[in-house]
Formats: sequence, structure tokens, C-alpha cells
Amino acid sequence: MKHTSQVEIERKYDVDENALVPTFTSVEGIESVSVDDAVQLEAVYYDTEGLDLLRKRHIVRRREGGGDEGWHIKRPAGEGRTELHWPLDVDGAADSSSDAVPESVLEPVRAIVRDRILTPLARISTRRTATHLVGAGGEAVAEFADDQVTASDVRGGAVRAWREWEVELLPGAPDSEEGRTALLDAIEVAVLAEAATVSSSPAKIARALGHDSLSDALDDAGEQDAVEVQRAVPSARPAPASELTSKSPAADVIVEALRQLVEQLEQLDPQARADQPDSVHQMRSAVRRLRSVLAAYRRLFDDERVSSLRDQLRTLGGVLGTARDAEVRAQLAGDELSELGHRTSDASHRRLVEGSLEEYRQAHAAALRMLSSASYYRLFDELDDFVANPPLSALGEKRTPIKVVAAKVIASELARLRKRAGAAAFAGASGPGGDIDARGDRALHSARKAARRLRFAADAVSKGGTAVLGKRYRHISREAERVQDALGDHRDNALFVEHLLLNSNRAHAAGENTFVYGAMSVRAQNRGSAALNESPKALKRLDRRAESL
Repeated sequence: MKHTSQVEIERKYDVDENALVPTFTSVEGIESVSVDDAVQLEAVYYDTEGLDLLRKRHIVRRREGGGDEGWHIKRPAGEGRTELHWPLDVDGAADSSSDAVPESVLEPVRAIVRDRILTPLARISTRRTATHLVGAGGEAVAEFADDQVTASDVRGGAVRAWREWEVELLPGAPDSEEGRTALLDAIEVAVLAEAATVSSSPAKIARALGHDSLSDALDDAGEQDAVEVQRAVPSARPAPASELTSKSPAADVIVEALRQLVEQLEQLDPQARADQPDSVHQMRSAVRRLRSVLAAYRRLFDDERVSSLRDQLRTLGGVLGTARDAEVRAQLAGDELSELGHRTSDASHRRLVEGSLEEYRQAHAAALRMLSSASYYRLFDELDDFVANPPLSALGEKRTPIKVVAAKVIASELARLRKRAGAAAFAGASGPGGDIDARGDRALHSARKAARRLRFAADAVSKGGTAVLGKRYRHISREAERVQDALGDHRDNALFVEHLLLNSNRAHAAGENTFVYGAMSVRAQNRGSAALNESPKALKRLDRRAESL
């Protein structure tokens, strides 16, 4: 079942039982207030035995009472938190006596919880009195909640009670981050004037577990044990990304790059499950990037572990690739038919566009089965373990600076690309009409993959949170991408020509006009030849950039 989504921007405050609620009359921009009748909120918070959700700063809860009762997921966002909401009866789960979390609610957090069971973590009862703060335009800009809270730690057995205040922005709040921050700051002045203090935790669940913050709760649940293990093995503990430099040990930099890629894959999982636009493509790209970085820097790690992960990632990428290829065929056919003036009612449109979209739907369903399989969840477990406890090789243990290791890796990857490309593949493989034999096609595809691996190896040390080696590596990445794109465009058009030929034969057998298939085929061949002819120039530019290393 579809969920609704909103960004939650709020601040919380600890307050004494006898504190008086602020009047807010002195807050600039607040013209009036309205106080609602008190409501009773009953919530159950869920997590795995190992608190996987809390470790990722995610919350899953079922709440009764109030205007937004239902199932909620709260997760980090650039500003505030994103809250997903389902009704109480989602998937027929209206029975409050059941502790089972509905499948629809689980889907967005599957990459975090995997096939582990969610059970109640805490039960929180809140008596809430809400005050709406109304701006000059007559629209409420914020809600001030005075909460009397009683919480039961289900697993620990303790019951705790406290009072807290919460200020949450409403749709009438300023539309800029600067304006929203200014409004919250102004409200905070009035709140702190009543002897309140800023809360150390943005969520009630931490206090329900007997701690001042989520970090403290996680430490108490065993996080400290993991830290002690890492302290005992210094080589397996990479430095924080903010501390990495060109002189940092190569293993530290690459492990951090891998950690960020695993995190990206985890974030893309719910988008691909929900079939959001371009999500399958983005997830497939993240898988390829992970495989490439593991391969390029494999000498830093245990070879068997790297090979195992790359094999599993290849399988995942293949399933995602089947869906992505069908999606590309549909997009390309739609654009071509539109440019040639064919209507959506034409048989060619039904065969090429609607047929490819149906193939995509079937392939996406197969991808969903993969994303819900035990093998997929164990892959994530292995990736998590790899970055948390890196299996370093002798080279990785030497802690050689990344600037030394990366230079050798890039040189090796460039030599690999030159070998796979070959002068004939770049300069003479394309004959009249762009025809290439099967051997040449395999060589070009192999060269494309080599260019991609070179690009991602350079990116790992020059972009994002591990950008420690600067513009020379970014230049190499850019030129490698041009080689990759040229060969990729050629391959995409070659595959499209094969697709057109297959469907043209089917259309002919069905008595349909096949002229448009021939016209599209010629256009695709010309595009492919032009792309292939661009690749030698791209490789030469790459060679010139590599000389700077």
C-alpha cells in the first residue's frame, strides 16, 4: 500500500513538571495562538534484537490517537527527518494486539533489517496538549506540544516518566531553510525563558530506554564492545572521513570509500523496491561502482573475500541490468518513434514501447524477488562486516600512503584498458555501416568495462567523502568516463539494432508495415558509428591526462 511522506522539522526540550507553558506573545511573526484539547497517544516502537534501526537512526512505530495515527517510519533527512505514514489497517493490520509489522511498512527498511524479526522495543504513552502558533497570514506556522510521557522499556522491564516540550514546524512555516531556522530560534527564546533546556535526544525512544541520547543507548546495547575490538586491531580501524589525507594509509581511504558506497546502496534499496524513476539504474550503478573499487584495490584485502563479494555483486547487477536494459529500450524506442512522427496507436509503438515496458515490469518483479531473498540479505551482512572489520592483506597492513598506492592502481588500470582496447578496436573496428564481428564486439565491450573500472578507481580517491588526491585524478576519471560513454553509446545502439531486427521480423510475420523499423535501424547504426569513431580521441585525451601522474 502506498504511504504518504512529509519532512518533519522539530526541536525538543526537557522541562520541569512545574514549568508554565510559554505565551509566545513576544515571538516575532506570531500573531495569535490556539490551544487544542488534550489527546492521548499510544505508541509501540519496534526494532531488531541488535537494534539495527536505531543504529541507522531509523524509527518504526505504531501509534494510536491524534490526527496522524497509524504506522510511521522516521529516517534522517538533509533538514529534519523524513516521516513515512501508513494507516493502521495497512495490509489488514488493524488488530492492535498483534506485534507483527506489516509488509508495506517493512519494505522501506528491508535493506537495514533484512530478514531479521522486528519486535516491540518500547511502549510510550503520551498525554499531549498542543498549541498552534498562527502567523500574520492566519495560517499556523508551528505546533507547540506539551507532553506528559510514560514509557515502558519492553526488553529491559523498566517504566519511566517525564515531561517534555516539542516545537514542530507546520506547512505555513517559511519556505526557506534560513527562514525556518530563524523562526525556530525565535520560538526557542520563549521556550528557554520558562526554564526549559534543549533535549539531548531528538526521539522519545532514547529516554524510554533510560538514556539521554540514541548514541548512549547504542553504546549500552553493545556498541562499545565493537569499539574495543577495533582498538585491539588498529589496522582494521579506518580514520573518520574528515581526517583522511593524501598521506593516510591506503586501506583507511578505500575502506571509507567502500563504506560510503554500501551506505548508498542501502539508501537506494527502498527506491528500487518502490520503482521510483531512475532508481533501478542508480542502484545498478552503485553495484558496479562497488565491484570496480573492490577489484581495482583488491591487493589491499584478502583476495578470497574480495572475489566472493564481487561474484555476489555481479549476480545482483545482472538482475538489475535486465530490468534497466528493457527500460532503456522503451525510452529509446519512444523517443525515436516520436521524432519520426509515429502515433502511440501505431503497431510499432505497441510492439517496441509497450512491449519493452512489459518486459521491464516482469524484470522488475524478478528484481524484487532478488531483493527479498536470503542471499541478498547475506550480501549486505558481508558488506557490513567487510567495512567494519576489513580483511587486510599484507599490503594493507603496511599502511602505505594512499597517494602511493593509488598512483600504481591507476597506472595498472590504464594499462589494462589499453590492452583490452587495442588499436584495431578503437581505430579500425568500425566498417561501413558500423558492422563489427562478434570478436570485435566482445573486445569493445571488454574495453568499456575497463574504462569504467579505471573511472571508479579514480573517483574513489578524488570525489565525495574520500577526495584526498585532487584534480589530476578527477581529470582522469572524466576522460575515462568519455571513453566509457563512447563505447557504451556504440553498444547500446548495436543492441537496439538487434532488437529492431527481431521485432521487424515479428511485425512482418503479423502482416504489419515494417518501414519504420528499417528507418530506426539506420539511425541507430549511424549513432553507433559516430560514438565508436569518437573513442580513439577520448583514449588519447586520457593518455595525456595520465602523464601528469
